[in-house]
Amino acid sequence: MLISLVIPVLNESDNVGILWSRLREVTAAIPDVEFEAVFVDDGSTDDTAERIGHLASTANTHWLLVRLSRNFGHQAAITAGMQHATGDAIVFLDADLQDPPELIPIFIEKFREGHDVVYGVRQNRKEPLWLRFCFATFYRLFNSIAERPIPLDAGDFGLMSKRVAKLISEMPERDRLIRGMRAWVGFRQVGIPYDRPGRYAGTTRYSVVRRVEGALDGLFGYSKVPIRLSLLLGMCVCVVGAVYLLYSVIGTMIWRGTPERGWTSLIVLAFMLGGANLIATSIVGEYVCRIYFQAKHRPLYIVADVRRPPTAES
Repeated sequence: MLISLVIPVLNESDNVGILWSRLREVTAAIPDVEFEAVFVDDGSTDDTAERIGHLASTANTHWLLVRLSRNFGHQAAITAGMQHATGDAIVFLDADLQDPPELIPIFIEKFREGHDVVYGVRQNRKEPLWLRFCFATFYRLFNSIAERPIPLDAGDFGLMSKRVAKLISEMPERDRLIRGMRAWVGFRQVGIPYDRPGRYAGTTRYSVVRRVEGALDGLFGYSKVPIRLSLLLGMCVCVVGAVYLLYSVIGTMIWRGTPERGWTSLIVLAFMLGGANLIATSIVGEYVCRIYFQAKHRPLYIVADVRRPPTAES
């Protein structure tokens, strides 16, 4: 049996060495399984690719380096690795060692028991409190509006069978959330809880902006609720405007007040039309923007080159 390890990397030169050392220890304990580590260099600007090129293969573990022409994003890099992997199952993990390689034997055991998807469930995260709050909020918000919920606190770290990986890699959408697509395809799935450590070295390149973009891709790509929510918000704004109008009319009749000419109608129209239109237009624009980029049919990523160890090439 061949297991592929898909590892997206972006400026991880300080981590690939220790990652490879721990992977060799883990794979050496499973001699009846062969492993291929598919590193996907997502536009690194340091010597990450060179360090991967000097990694020494073992009897049952070798590596493959897929270099993308630029940074295409984490989900595109995972898809690139998925399409270059040849194993009977694929394990996805990050190079920063926040995804412990020591869980790989457990994933394989569950795969042998007949599960097509085995995913890690993050516990005791080491990120800052505000970031953990944002993650928890996103998962719960996503599941409250998504057509197909995803397991709470489950990231991309996990295993997929070859047939599930093939189905997901062939899906044409650009706004990809692998964990959402993984839940959508179905089959037998099981979660494995684990403590998520902090980064081994360096700082994350997954900025707040990227995280927000990923969250929006998930919310708008897997649910029709936001566009329906715009209708509800627009109605609420109209109700606020109507209540203010009623208050002004009744106040004028009872207290004989004389409001400024045109002021009431201006406020009412601003609330009713401005607020409703801005909210609805922005949400519709999110969907239209995604349709526009999808209709271009551009590739998710561009491969600059593929490298193998010298022993594999000979």
